[in-house]
Amino acid sequence: MVDILNPSLDPSKLSIEEKIELVRQSDGLLIDLLEGLKVGRNLHLRDCSSLLYLPEELKVGGDLYLEGCSSLTHLPKGLRVGGWLDLRECSSLTHLPEGLKVGGSLWLNGCSSLTHLPEGLKVGGWLNLRGCSSLTHLPKGLEVGGYLWLEGCSSLPYKTKKDFPKSIKIGGVIIW
Repeated sequence: MVDILNPSLDPSKLSIEEKIELVRQSDGLLIDLLEGLKVGRNLHLRDCSSLLYLPEELKVGGDLYLEGCSSLTHLPKGLRVGGWLDLRECSSLTHLPEGLKVGGSLWLNGCSSLTHLPEGLKVGGWLNLRGCSSLTHLPKGLEVGGYLWLEGCSSLPYKTKKDFPKSIKIGGVIIW
């Protein structure tokens, strides 16, 4: 374990794992340590309630877990996630970046400040929008490989799949 209070700590000599551990220990305040980072596997930053942003062009080959990062308002441009993207209970998140691609499932349940999704959003697995009560529409070009959960999305105008824009493609069941 890295000692966050060690005055002689040199971040440039830390491994990726040690940098991630420092970010976790600081509750997200030392996020700049991950600038330009490309993570081949999973990145777990759950419950970093002070995390305000992520570095631009972050690439995560596996899953990115940000559940409970309640101060996070947006995600960076160029974000790519090869696996799952877990943003559950990121209650300050207002939007997602244009061009976001998620290879696995995207979990946004409880993101009550989320107002819109980017056009052309592609999600390889499920898209869970439960409780996204500020979301007012689904974007053109949305592609979801699996299920789409819309339970508790009280601001959406859709009552059936026929009400969706024609450009939306859902590979699985829609759960209202």
